[in-house]
Amino acid sequence: MINSSIKILLQLLFFAVVILAVNAENQLDKLDSKAFLLKARNPDNRTWCTMDGKVIHRKSGSDTVNAPLYLGIAFNPDRMLAQVVIDNKEGYTLGQAYAGNDSTTVIPLNPAGYKKSMLSEFGLRAQDLSMSFLYWNFEKELAREDIKGSECRVFILKEPKQGEIAKVYINSQYCFPMKVEWFKDKYVENEEPYRTLEAASFRKEKDFWIVNKLKLYGPGWRTNVEFDNIDVGVTAENIPPKLFRELPDIVK
Repeated sequence: MINSSIKILLQLLFFAVVILAVNAENQLDKLDSKAFLLKARNPDNRTWCTMDGKVIHRKSGSDTVNAPLYLGIAFNPDRMLAQVVIDNKEGYTLGQAYAGNDSTTVIPLNPAGYKKSMLSEFGLRAQDLSMSFLYWNFEKELAREDIKGSECRVFILKEPKQGEIAKVYINSQYCFPMKVEWFKDKYVENEEPYRTLEAASFRKEKDFWIVNKLKLYGPGWRTNVEFDNIDVGVTAENIPPKLFRELPDIVK
């Protein structure tokens, strides 16, 4: 259980954002839907984080596969920059401005792109890592639900171009996402999502709380993300020189 008397920092991978938890007196819980969502979209901090680990993918009728996974993130006053690398071969640079719903960028580290994406074979999408779903159009707020002992406000958000739907569960006290469910083109109550992402466990690193395990699943498949080597700090102090890595054998 997270103690509200201290300030904590939470790092999410697919929910890949670091959000400084607020004190109870800020009363985020009492904000209206759009004001609360605006706060979730604008992390009030300047931090960086590096996370080394692995991704494990299981699919019905196939062998379990795994690969190394790296995530580096820097939060600036108006924008988040990140890099995700899988198997030291395929990587992407991500950018997410805190204002606007058309502000997510995903750029392959290989200018030629990737004909067969290993990331997608593991059930992952690079834009999940910048939490782009949080910036989709607000549709409505649903009744609150409990996720892992935390009361969450629940929002239905719609991707502005393709119309995909995200049902996002955001902790009502600390204003960070605990779970997201994706639907193809519309939300129907009690209908099963085709993709689900959840924070599975937390770990304290220095003065920060980090989400170090995530699970992503859908019909017939499951992906687990586990980070063993984590470092985190304030962007004004000691940013690692290799926060964003270079990959070998890049086609120029």
